[in-house]
Amino acid sequence: MNSVNGLPIGSKKSVLVKSLFSLFITLFIGWLVYEQIYQEKINTIKAKQDEKLVLISGDFSKELSSIKKLTRILAQGSVLKSDKQNKPLQLEQSRDEINNYFLNFAALSNNIAQIRWLDTQGQEQYRINAVNGVGEIEAPDGLQNKQNRYYFLKGMQVSAPNIFATEIDLNIERNKIVKPLQPTIRVTYRTNKENYLLDGLLVVNFNLDYLFSQIKSYNQEGTLISILNHDGFWLLNSDANLEWGFMYGNNEQTLALKKPDLWQQIIDGKVEYGSHFFNNGLYTYRRFSIFSLRENKGRISDTDKELIILVSSPDESLISAQSVALQLALLCSGLLCLISFGFIYREYKFQNKLLTLSHKLHIEKIELDIVNRELDATIKQQQQLQEGLIEAQKLSSLGLLVAGVAHEMNTPIGGAVISVSNADMALSKLNAAIKQGLTKSTLEETTTSIGENLALAKINLNKTAVLVKSFKKMAIDRHNDEFIACDIEKIIEELLLSLNSRLKNSPIKVKTIFLLNKQVISLPGIISQVVENLVMNALNHAFDDKQEGVIEIKVEQATNNSVRLSVSDNGKGVNNDTKADIFEPFYTTARGKGNTGLGLYMVH
Repeated sequence: MNSVNGLPIGSKKSVLVKSLFSLFITLFIGWLVYEQIYQEKINTIKAKQDEKLVLISGDFSKELSSIKKLTRILAQGSVLKSDKQNKPLQLEQSRDEINNYFLNFAALSNNIAQIRWLDTQGQEQYRINAVNGVGEIEAPDGLQNKQNRYYFLKGMQVSAPNIFATEIDLNIERNKIVKPLQPTIRVTYRTNKENYLLDGLLVVNFNLDYLFSQIKSYNQEGTLISILNHDGFWLLNSDANLEWGFMYGNNEQTLALKKPDLWQQIIDGKVEYGSHFFNNGLYTYRRFSIFSLRENKGRISDTDKELIILVSSPDESLISAQSVALQLALLCSGLLCLISFGFIYREYKFQNKLLTLSHKLHIEKIELDIVNRELDATIKQQQQLQEGLIEAQKLSSLGLLVAGVAHEMNTPIGGAVISVSNADMALSKLNAAIKQGLTKSTLEETTTSIGENLALAKINLNKTAVLVKSFKKMAIDRHNDEFIACDIEKIIEELLLSLNSRLKNSPIKVKTIFLLNKQVISLPGIISQVVENLVMNALNHAFDDKQEGVIEIKVEQATNNSVRLSVSDNGKGVNNDTKADIFEPFYTTARGKGNTGLGLYMVH
C-alpha cells in the first residue's frame, strides 16, 4: 500500500470524507435544532392564541345563553298574558303594570338597554330605556314605528317559543348611531293574540359594550384580538378606526379586501377552527355562529350569520422566534463541528496504531471463524434435538386427544349398543311369538319396545357423530356446520333422554325452564354438546358423594335477535385457584376418576 509520511493514502482520503460527512451532519443537526426551537416558539404563541380563543368563546357562549334565558323569562310575565273575555279592558288597565314590569326586569341586568313591545304593524306600544339597570319609560309621543327594521320583519317570522337573535351592530336611534358606541344584539319573542294582551313582538336590546371591553382586556404583548362579522368587517380591532365600517358605509374596511388570501382561508370549507401563517404572522380563528341561538331549524336568511374570533401575533413575534432559533442552531452546529473535528484529528493521529491492531484483529478473526464453525455445528445439533422434542410433544398431545375421544365416545356408543341389543331381543321374542301364535298385545308391546330402543340408539349414534365433529374441530382447523332452524327445547329433552341412565340413580336432579316458545337459527349439535359437557361437569365436580342437588337448564329471550341458554347448579362452586385453568385443554382435578380435562375446553 502506498503511503505518505507513514500514513496510507487511503487513510488520508478516509479522513477527508469523514470531515466532509461530519460537516454535513452538524449542519443537518443545526437545521433540526432550528426547526425544533422555532416550532416550540410557534407552539407557545399558538397556545396563547388558543387560550384567548377559549376565553372569548366562553364569554360569548355564556352571554348568548344568558340573553336567551332572560328573553324567555321576560315573555313569561303574567302581566303580559291575556284574559280573552276582558282583553280590551285589561289592556288599558295593565299599561302601568306592564311598564313597571319592564322597569323591574331591566333592573335585573346591567346589559339590558331597551325593552319594547311592538304591535303587528311595527308600532312601539311600550318602551323603556335602561342604563346600568336603571330604566326610564318612554313617553307615548316618543314611541316609534319599526316596521321596516330587519329585526322586526325577521322576528315576526319566528313563532314562540323560539326566539330570534340579530347580528351584532351599533345601536341606532332616530336614524343616528348612538354615541358613545353601543355594540348591540337584539332578541325578539313573538307574542300571539291568543295568549298575550298584545299581538306583536317583544324586542330586547342588549348592550354588549361591557363584553367587548372585557375581550379588549385580553389583548397583551404577543397577541392581538379581532372580532369580525360574516362579511369581514371588524367589530373589534386594536385600531379603532377599522371598527364598524359597515355602519359608516366604509365598505373597504374589511379583512376580505385588506388581506384577501387570509380571509379566503378562513371562510373556505366547513372547518370552524384553524390556524394559518400569513405575511410572517400567525393567525388563529374560530367561526362562532349566533344562529345557534335561534332554536328553530329553518334559517331566516340564505347566509348563516357568523362571528369570527381572530387572534393574531405581531410580525415581530415570529421574526424574534426565528432569530432565537437561528442563534441557538448556529451555536449548536459550531460546538458539534469542534467536537467532531477533534475526534477526527484524534483518529488521524492513531491511525498507524489502528493498522497494527488491524493485523492482530485479522489473526483473531481467523480464530473466531474456526470457533464460529464449531458453534454453528453445535447449534444445528441443538435445533435437531429441539425438533425431535417438538415432534414427541405433538405425539404426546395426540395420544391424550385420542384418549379423550375414546372416553367421551364410550357412553353414547355403549348406549347405542345396548339399545340395539334390546331391540334385537325384542325382535327375537316377536319371532318366537309368531311361531307360537301372535297376539295383538304382544305385537304392540314388541313394536313399541323396538321403536323406543331404536330411537334411543339413533339419539346415541347422533350424539356420537356430534362428538366426532367436536373432537375433530379441536384436532384440526375445524369448520362450522350449517346454521339451521331448530327447537332448543327438543334438543335439550333429547339430550336428557340420552343421559337418563346416568341421572336416574343420582341424587342430583336436572330442572329445565323453557321461556322461549319458538325456533331459532343455530347449531343444534353444538348446543347439545355444550349443554351435556356443562351438565356432566356439574355432576362430576359440583357435588360431594351422595349429596343432593339441582342442576338448572334455562332458556330465555335475551334480546330481539339472541337467546340466552344458562346451566347453573347449587353445588359447592369453583375455588379461586382453579378458576384460571378450568378452560385449558386436558386440565382436570379428577383425572384419577377417568376425566380427561376436555369438557369445559370444548365448551369454551
